[in-house]
Amino acid sequence: MFLLLSTAHAFCGAYVGAPGANLTNYSSEVVLAREGDRTTLTLVSDYAGDATEFALLLPVPMVLGPDDVGVIDPVLLDWIDAYSTPREVEYTCDTAFAASPAMLGCGGVMGCGGSYSMYDTATDVESSWSAHGYDFVVLSAEESSGLLGWLEINGYAVPEGGEAVLQEYIDAGSFFLAARVTLDPVAARDGDWLWPIQVSYRADVFSLPIRIGTISSEGEQEVVIYTLTDPVAGGEVGIANYPRLEIPTECMLPPATTMMDWYGARLTDAHAEGGAGWVREYSWELVPEVQGGYHCDPCTAEPVAPGGSFEPFGRNSDSAHLTRLRMRYTPAQATEDLQLYVSGITGVKEQLKIIRRNPELEELFPYCDTGWAEDPGTCPDAPLVRSARAPSPQASAFALLAVLAMLRRRRA
Repeated sequence: MFLLLSTAHAFCGAYVGAPGANLTNYSSEVVLAREGDRTTLTLVSDYAGDATEFALLLPVPMVLGPDDVGVIDPVLLDWIDAYSTPREVEYTCDTAFAASPAMLGCGGVMGCGGSYSMYDTATDVESSWSAHGYDFVVLSAEESSGLLGWLEINGYAVPEGGEAVLQEYIDAGSFFLAARVTLDPVAARDGDWLWPIQVSYRADVFSLPIRIGTISSEGEQEVVIYTLTDPVAGGEVGIANYPRLEIPTECMLPPATTMMDWYGARLTDAHAEGGAGWVREYSWELVPEVQGGYHCDPCTAEPVAPGGSFEPFGRNSDSAHLTRLRMRYTPAQATEDLQLYVSGITGVKEQLKIIRRNPELEELFPYCDTGWAEDPGTCPDAPLVRSARAPSPQASAFALLAVLAMLRRRRA
């Protein structure tokens, strides 16, 4: 089962192409690994348009060099997406009552080039190099007009209205990483997805730029964020400067409703009621087997990361607290970049899980929209201890999984 949110058009950077080129981003995902004041940002995004050569423009807090920028295997992004995705499960009377704590979860070990030679006097090229099929350049500017002039000289144009947004980043002291994309040899994977770019930098503030992505927005935007923090001293992550939107979990789907339709509608309703906001879809500590192992309930991907370590994501460890956040907003609502916080709360075991309707389990689980059934069905020979209308925390170890591959595959 797949959930495709066709209104989700978000980007933590901006595409710039030749004047008049039609170039749009529809979907993006970001992994943020945080160690002290060092952040490693991995960005994967799709593109749409008629340009075969364009540039990705990303604000960064410092001058970067070849050792700070690279690409990673897309398989890693596929894994972290599948492992943490919201899930639909199916329970039966036998599995709901037969589970034991010892059977919970899944144990395991996680294992610039010459094309940028010209620039405006108010914009400086701080560094440039070519690698991984991209041409990279780091720019500094005094005014957005200078940056726009540099882009124009080099064959790129920013959509109307983008100058003011760029000036915000310049005023804040940001530099800009420009990555020139040529679709040969940087061929898109899965049809329209670029290979993930990874950027590592030091910054006191743990943040994610979303304002720059509104330059090319066509409406409502959304981004999925995965954070990797210390499972002992760090814990789960939240967004400080936007409200959290509440989505029901551990409840049964209403009759004649699919998970795809229900969750998409709940996200739309929550955003309409609360404005720009975020949902925490997964928060759990992933540690080596000797420390308890990785956990999921039920597992939606192999409980071992490719390579058995988080090092490819920029965290030099085989353990981490993985938090998955979904942020939704319109350009008018995205008044600030995201300010993330590491809560220090550990021991969290949270994931967004919806249960397929089974009338026999109405004494155990409420319905997601209407609550407890007035005349609840019950399982034959149900133990009395289970009749208190409280969900069993052990039940889902035997669940039949329907994976929700959110946002990653293709735009609708």
